[in-house]
Amino acid sequence: MSIRSLWLTVVLASAVGAIAASAQDNRPGPQNSGIAPEVLVQTTVPGVPWKKALVTRVTYQPGARNRKHYHTSQIVFLILEGSMQVQDDGKQPVTLKVGDTLLVPPGTVHTHWNPSQTEKLVFAEFVLVDDGQRSTVPVE
Repeated sequence: MSIRSLWLTVVLASAVGAIAASAQDNRPGPQNSGIAPEVLVQTTVPGVPWKKALVTRVTYQPGARNRKHYHTSQIVFLILEGSMQVQDDGKQPVTLKVGDTLLVPPGTVHTHWNPSQTEKLVFAEFVLVDDGQRSTVPVE
């Protein structure tokens, strides 16, 4: 499944309100009460039955921050509202704005947060992960 197909899937899912009621995200729960993930799509990838595609819409309230973590697979962020700051270990933060995307390679230790104290941040996450494997691993 191409990234373009995943984008189309999330647009269609959002347009018809098709949120899989029974979908169970395999990521740990949010580390901050100001973070609200909403699984839009969770499905086996056609032709690759050991891979699962996850599309999640995530809302960060003003000032919300996700603790340091890494992903077991590639993840793509698409900013829908507000702005996000992302900081890889040992690097300066990068600011993403509406329409920006970022590919985070597997194993990249990073953190991200909503730098605004007044506006919410909303973004989509696109992940392809091995079935049964965690997508996110917290780092102490």
